[in-house]
Amino acid sequence: MISDSAIVKDAKIGENSKVWHYANIYGCQIGKNCNIGSYVEIQNDCNIGDNVTISSHSFICSLVDIENDVFIGHGVKTINDIYPPSKKRTGLSQWKPTLIKKGAVIGSNATLFPVVIGENSVVGAGSVVTKDVPDNAIVAGNPAKIIKFIEKKSKIPLIDLRAQYFSIKKEIDEAIERVISRCNFISGEGVKNFESKFADYCAKKNCVVVDNGTAALFIVLKCLDVKEGDEVIIPVNTFIATAEAVRLTGARPVFIDIEEKSLLIDTDKIEEKITNKTKAIIPVHLYGNVCDMDKIFQISKKHNLLVIEDCAQAHGSKYNGKKAPVGDIGCFSFFPGKNLGAYGDGGAIVCSDDVTANKFRKYINHGRSEKYYHDSDGFNFRMDNLQAAILEVKLKYLDKWLTSKREIAKKYELAFGEIVNRPTNSKQVEHSFHLFVLRSKKRDELKKHLEKNNIESGIHYPVPLHLQPALSYLGYKKGDFPLAEKVAEEILSIPMYAELEEKDVEKIIYQVLDFFKDG
Repeated sequence: MISDSAIVKDAKIGENSKVWHYANIYGCQIGKNCNIGSYVEIQNDCNIGDNVTISSHSFICSLVDIENDVFIGHGVKTINDIYPPSKKRTGLSQWKPTLIKKGAVIGSNATLFPVVIGENSVVGAGSVVTKDVPDNAIVAGNPAKIIKFIEKKSKIPLIDLRAQYFSIKKEIDEAIERVISRCNFISGEGVKNFESKFADYCAKKNCVVVDNGTAALFIVLKCLDVKEGDEVIIPVNTFIATAEAVRLTGARPVFIDIEEKSLLIDTDKIEEKITNKTKAIIPVHLYGNVCDMDKIFQISKKHNLLVIEDCAQAHGSKYNGKKAPVGDIGCFSFFPGKNLGAYGDGGAIVCSDDVTANKFRKYINHGRSEKYYHDSDGFNFRMDNLQAAILEVKLKYLDKWLTSKREIAKKYELAFGEIVNRPTNSKQVEHSFHLFVLRSKKRDELKKHLEKNNIESGIHYPVPLHLQPALSYLGYKKGDFPLAEKVAEEILSIPMYAELEEKDVEKIIYQVLDFFKDG
């Protein structure tokens, strides 16, 4: 239905749409079941979807696209000029489009500059919108700012492996199919291909893949003759696997407290724990940060100690432009949630020395030199070809994913500023953000606030190693490592993964800042 008083010229109007009194519509396209109110003007080069309502006295200028199911209140004005108000008449070359996405609601008398209004978002009455509005956001004011987000049933996960899989599904499925069709599951070409490529990625001569990251640490310690009666220095704030690997050799883990700003091993406290039994130091590059390796190498050289870098969370992390591990030997985990994760467990040892690499390679394969000939001690720590094939595909995308994670981290850093406390890294380090960690004395309340708003979070780690029952035989007690104990009650990891959408980043930032707004 088109009113007799309406002016409609060179416009396409869909089935069951209504155009009311004195509307002025030209050079545009309007979908089905729309309701165009009295005195509305819609200019040329506009596209209006289905089921759209534009209430009376609204002005929709050229280059506005409105998707389905949008409601626009009375007297809404859109602007396409990037320099309003202009002293001289401008033209198409200086105009910019506006997009109003599906399900958005624009309140009466709002003004929209050239922006994108997100799906299912709400613009308050009288608002002046000068910046893009995320999906599911409510904005108001002049200029319009985010007030809150409309809740969705689905949560923002801490990590979304499903999203990652679907982004490379075809290649992953083909790699799995190749392994299954050849029925070559253990060792062979797939493992060798990945080893070669991951060694190149880490700028090391050798890579030996194994069945998990804990095994990688144990194998290095065992093959480098760390044994019962020896001591190995490790940070007290790490996953228990680091200590387990030491314990399994018969050696004793010796804990060092953390440096409060970075949450990494405090290198100033290492030398006081060195004895004539100390055999090695395992610096843990926690969260994707990198320890002060210059100081650690200085200490290890002075005391003739092995340095074995725990890189389980540091795929692609850099120190002075060099990828981890910074020294001769590093151990990686390919647990599914890592920056480079398998579809099951997996791990790797990378090193520079050929003789040492051959020791590792023989030990993980029952100590054999050829089939059924075993000339040294060993065990079965092999990685299967299925995981190697999956990791080979993923490795191609690792730097791209890390770039995305670093961009998200920058947005977090910029938004949180000095309002939200968090670990820092030195200028020598290029962080890989396996995790993005916040600190708050109200950590548990913050976690509940995020959970209430459908944002998952995690604690890495809630109990320092010296307070773990499994390690009580070491004789440590509460109070021995005060900084680690303090931090364990404050740290909280928020969502961080390459596929995290802009609207979800905005929501996370908003909800974190909302929690801290009253101090």
